[in-house]
Amino acid sequence: MKKQKLKVVILIFEDVEVLDFAGPFEVFSVAGQLSDYKLLDVSVVGKSSKTITAKNGLKVVPDADITQAMDSDILVIPGGDGSKAVIEDLSLLSLVKNVIDRSQICMSVCSGARILAKLGYLDGKEFATHQSVYDDVMDLAKNALPQKSSRFVDLGQIMTAAGVAAGIDLALHVVQKVFGKELMQKTADYMEYPLNEKPA
Repeated sequence: MKKQKLKVVILIFEDVEVLDFAGPFEVFSVAGQLSDYKLLDVSVVGKSSKTITAKNGLKVVPDADITQAMDSDILVIPGGDGSKAVIEDLSLLSLVKNVIDRSQICMSVCSGARILAKLGYLDGKEFATHQSVYDDVMDLAKNALPQKSSRFVDLGQIMTAAGVAAGIDLALHVVQKVFGKELMQKTADYMEYPLNEKPA
């Protein structure tokens, strides 16, 4: 993947888990900041541009609705209790699928794996998710292969992280994969974040 300014889009929805989206947002935003804002453009989208209420009451205003994200390079799908409603929202799922299919990388965090599973991206594939969500994903994805001891799993275009804070590890992994170890290390150092284990 060439070093160019990439568009990172983070999907949010009602009852999204805060650190699931805020962790990757911080990683990609800091990486952009440390590169003089020449490598990454980070935005947050929802089904609409209306304010959403995240888990435990945090109000977040999306930058745009998801129809404005069709040219994204990296899509982040967080989790939270709201992911259960997302997989029942066929119109939103269709839009999410369109974004995934056009992206270079799609990474889920925590129970965001439910959304990938519902859309068929985890059928017969290795995946990570929150410790309490493996059964849900297995119900949605045919022959999916749970990696319960992994912090995250990198399948190329599709990547999945375990619970909550593991999204930071996967986002740092993506920065390293796309832009190199030096920027990843600088980002982790800036965040004072200890690097975790390798993917499966």
